[in-house]
Amino acid sequence: MKPAAACHLTLILLAALAGRLSAAEPISLGAELEVRPLASGVWLVVHRFPGECNSLLVQCDPNHFVWVDTPCTNEATQQVHQWLQRTFGAPDVIQINTGFHNDNLAGNGYLLAQGVPCYGSDLTPRLIAECWPKTVRKVLPYYERRPDKKYRDTLLSQKLVPPNKLYPLAEGLTLSIGSETIEVYFPGASHTVDNVIVYFRSRRLLYGGCMIKAIAARSPGFTGDADMAAWPHSVQKVLERYPAAHLVVPGHGPAGDLSLVRHTIDLCERHNKRNNL
Repeated sequence: MKPAAACHLTLILLAALAGRLSAAEPISLGAELEVRPLASGVWLVVHRFPGECNSLLVQCDPNHFVWVDTPCTNEATQQVHQWLQRTFGAPDVIQINTGFHNDNLAGNGYLLAQGVPCYGSDLTPRLIAECWPKTVRKVLPYYERRPDKKYRDTLLSQKLVPPNKLYPLAEGLTLSIGSETIEVYFPGASHTVDNVIVYFRSRRLLYGGCMIKAIAARSPGFTGDADMAAWPHSVQKVLERYPAAHLVVPGHGPAGDLSLVRHTIDLCERHNKRNNL
């Protein structure tokens, strides 16, 4: 190859690489909210409230998206939904809640007002009604210690809205959208007694939500609503059911692979040993 041609080819390859890197850059929707591309047709939505809380957008075909969990407020959920409409021409969206906490479903009120169906287990509405006020009291000291009281004020004032498309928790749920099959699976109690995982079969994508910890986590985190004895056994079932999972998304922190699932089992077992559980 002539030097000029080689130089030209190198420039083309560098430009293509730069384009891919640029396309993978986070999309800022504000100081506390961004959308991070993870793979083709997959975006991690990160809402800082004040720690990073994840939800997931998956494009199943050009006109259909699955959104797993919501940001921690209706306002942040609205920002993401409007970005989705601007970027993809108002596609159809469904929401899947993986638990009853506000980092799973605080945006349901906005989504339901927009006609977005919100799937959740038949246990989740009861937990919102009976347990969420107690959960707020348990986590309030953490927010009270922060200098910015807006998170505390939001937590105290927000009203969680349950999902409107219910399925039996023990049976789970299977959806087919475009060429994608989505499995909602309950392996047993964990971070909460209603936490489920969501698996996108063709992508080998496992959304673990708050059941699965990031690799940097050094503890199970908030355990006020957890079944700690059951948690490691439930996660072991996830590992056995989805051994081909390639991409694993925790409820908080960066995505990874199945090492996150193994790490979660180890964290829970060590916590239980220390606490004689």
